[in-house]
Amino acid sequence: MREQKDWLYDRGDVRHKHHWKHDRAGFVKVGNKVVGKCHSSISTEIAQELLRKGLRYNAPGSDIVTHVYAVYQGVIYEAAPTLAGISYHGYPWKGDQGRPALPPRIERELRRRAEQEGFSKEFKDWLNNYS
Repeated sequence: MREQKDWLYDRGDVRHKHHWKHDRAGFVKVGNKVVGKCHSSISTEIAQELLRKGLRYNAPGSDIVTHVYAVYQGVIYEAAPTLAGISYHGYPWKGDQGRPALPPRIERELRRRAEQEGFSKEFKDWLNNYS
C-alpha cells in the first residue's frame, strides 16, 4: 500500500455526480437519493492536498483506510477509496448516509483545522445542518 502522501485523488472525470457551478457545498435530490455537491473552487490540486492531509479512518478491525476526512471553508469532506490505498474520491459529508457517526477524534481535529483557517462559524453551521 502506498503512503498517504502518494495517494491520488480520483476526480471521477467520466461522472459529474458531485460537480456543480456554485462555489459552496450543498446537496440535491436525484430521484430518491441525496447527492453531495462540492465547491466549484476545489481544483484537482486542492482536492489532492485535502486527501494527502486528511484524517484517515479505518473501520473497526480493518487495516484498510475506509474514509479520509478533511475540511474546506468549514465544510466537512469525506473521501472513499476507488482503489484502496491508491486512489480516493471525495464529496461533502452528511451524517445521515447510513454510516456510523463522525468519530469524535475526527470531528475535534476538523473543528480545530476550520478554526485555524478562520471558518469556525461555517464548520459549526455545517454540523448543525448535516449531522
